[in-house]
Amino acid sequence: MESLFLAYNDECDSARVNHIRKQLLATERYRVEGYMPFTTWSKTKLGCSSDEIQRMIEEGVARASATLIMIGPDAAANTWIRYAIERSYTLNKPMLALYINALPDERGCPAEADINPLERFAVLEHGHKVYLDERYRSYTWNGMEDGQFELWLELAKCECTEFRSRSQISGVHAVTMPASHTHTDADRTFNTANL
Repeated sequence: MESLFLAYNDECDSARVNHIRKQLLATERYRVEGYMPFTTWSKTKLGCSSDEIQRMIEEGVARASATLIMIGPDAAANTWIRYAIERSYTLNKPMLALYINALPDERGCPAEADINPLERFAVLEHGHKVYLDERYRSYTWNGMEDGQFELWLELAKCECTEFRSRSQISGVHAVTMPASHTHTDADRTFNTANL
């Protein structure tokens, strides 16, 4: 059984992610990491410290064979989604982003999607900045019925293996953008960071 780490904003996307989690589990092909009902990653309501949440993410990402970045209404600036992206990149995990905003929340309402959190990160390859949203693909979640998810996941694994091979040869350096910026041709300010 394959393990997947779900990185999401639990303040506004728990119902959406739970819907996806149930579909993944129903296939009996996937285990789910990162879905923590009744705990809040972005606020430590139940007494979890930031260090404990970080450790839970680190352990979940390490066990998972791939990370699914869930894009709902407030994903790009979410601290814990960003941390899951950093850990997944560091551990060379396949990643794919899923737009889930069209799924209903607890009140049955869809939402506007935030920008893709992968737009906030880039790597240096052969002296050129490559944004992670160009490295890792994004899709709109449409359920498990049509078999697309399995294809997306296999493609993410293949692309990750190819990227890992190239980076070991050429040496890839990581940089990240401040949370207040999105990448455009006019604004490409970076801060260095260890992804």
